[in-house]
Amino acid sequence: MGDISLTLVLSYFLYLVIPFSLALIAKKIKLSPLVGYITGGLVIGNFFPEMATSEAISNFAYFGIVFLLFTLGLETNFSRIMILKKFIVVGGILQLFLSMLFVFFISLLFKFSLLESFLIGIALSSSSTTIVAKIIQDRGEESSFIGEIAMGILIFQDIAFIPYLMIFTSITGRDISVWMVIKDTVIGLIKATVIITALFYFGQKIIPKIFNKIARVSRELFDLFIVVFIFFVVGLSIVLKIPTLIGAMVAGVLLAQTIEHYHIFSEIRPIRNLLGVIFFVYIGSHIELRLILSYLPSILLFTLAVIIIKAVVVLAIFLALRFHSKTSFSLSMYLFQIDEDAFILMSSAYLSKVITIEKYLFVISAVLITFILTPIFINNKEKFYKTIREFIKKYMPFLEKFIAYRIDSNQSPIDTLEIKDHVVICGYGRIGSYIGRSLMLANIPYVAIDYNLYQVEKAKKQGANIIYGDPADIDMLDYAQVDEAKIIILAVPERSVQEEIVFNARKLKRDIYIISRVHRQSDQIRMKDIGANIVVQPEFEASLSIIKRIYRWHNLDKEEIVNKIKRLKIEHGIS
Repeated sequence: MGDISLTLVLSYFLYLVIPFSLALIAKKIKLSPLVGYITGGLVIGNFFPEMATSEAISNFAYFGIVFLLFTLGLETNFSRIMILKKFIVVGGILQLFLSMLFVFFISLLFKFSLLESFLIGIALSSSSTTIVAKIIQDRGEESSFIGEIAMGILIFQDIAFIPYLMIFTSITGRDISVWMVIKDTVIGLIKATVIITALFYFGQKIIPKIFNKIARVSRELFDLFIVVFIFFVVGLSIVLKIPTLIGAMVAGVLLAQTIEHYHIFSEIRPIRNLLGVIFFVYIGSHIELRLILSYLPSILLFTLAVIIIKAVVVLAIFLALRFHSKTSFSLSMYLFQIDEDAFILMSSAYLSKVITIEKYLFVISAVLITFILTPIFINNKEKFYKTIREFIKKYMPFLEKFIAYRIDSNQSPIDTLEIKDHVVICGYGRIGSYIGRSLMLANIPYVAIDYNLYQVEKAKKQGANIIYGDPADIDMLDYAQVDEAKIIILAVPERSVQEEIVFNARKLKRDIYIISRVHRQSDQIRMKDIGANIVVQPEFEASLSIIKRIYRWHNLDKEEIVNKIKRLKIEHGIS
């Protein structure tokens, strides 16, 4: 084996170090690293074009898609969808269909052909699981009602990617008609459904046993077998004439049923991450700036139209499902962007010569812009909601009246609320409902406020004294008699909402005692600074509970346990 040339080493070094540097900058300014990878590819494609055309790179990029879809299948959690199936399935289907329909018409207005508009409508209808899931996790909203609904819909959309991919892979040229595509897709779906169902049936019976046996033999062999299994399923897909990318996703879904799937994910993730980076760099390297500069105003206008349409569609769907206007608006901020799967779909259309390079670049540039805007919109969603409501109050009072009394009003309001020296609970999710139940058992008077109508109706049936509304709204706090209350508890997950509740509660009663939950230590300091009397971090309190049990198990005396717990609290910033 001869020595590797310095030129080749330098090429691969630049291919990774440029995206790495730009992803680092993107992370620093609170953007998704994905933006940095694609921008890095853009730099490579426009300044080092010979690197972008390497056959080795294109092969790695293809396997990047394969591993991305495999882990997507591995992370598909059907039980999570079933928890809130009514909202997720109905909301997810409506969002996909209506987004697809409206984006189709927008594309026609921008002079795309009927077939091109049909494909663009499909490709841009889904939202980004990768970006939104990361933001929800960073904000500590995984267990919140909004977080669960958003994640459920995103997972549902990931499942819809299978028929989407079938549509795109059934197209072999620009001359094919939309009706021929629909016909081929229906036939392909029936065929694939039969084959995939058979694979699922036999896979659930056989695959868990095989993986369980190999896991007992050797961890090293088990890790190797994971990769062997992926290539086996991809090869089987080629033999059975199922799109290989669907085969990769099916392989992931099959392994999601095994008890080893967490280990499989942890082992395959480093390979997925590296190959995924190469895939997104590869996409960026094919964006030729000279070809899109002249179209930039049209791209920006098209992107704006898609964002508005998708946001309005989500907002309308969840308002129709009787969600609070604030909840519906928050979900629209989580789901307005375009899914990264659009890169895969549009790349497939471009390679099939269904769309030209200019139109391909036009669409994926729009996708990239929505990625950049997503963290900005989500992190400022409460501010945007408040600004829009203030604008409506000032200039469209008739609409404000409709929102306040028809959309956000309680369907079965408490006529008079005569209560004193009570506790006000803002948010009636997991923590709020536990507190409410304990107060009920102790006969301590309380009022809860929550903007999840379904949670409110369920709690009322269980005897809870609860109001439907926005706990951050000063009028709702006034209605809950905060000025007569002793304690207000902040059980909502969003820090910005907690801050607003604190400020409004202090306006109604300056000396009210405020207890707030937080997720992060930085939030704890902030809530203390703005006036919360007690700040509780559930994760920290849970760790203290575990620590106390360990100390007792090791026979530490009571005084020593108290002192050690006190020290931990001081170190954590709790006096």
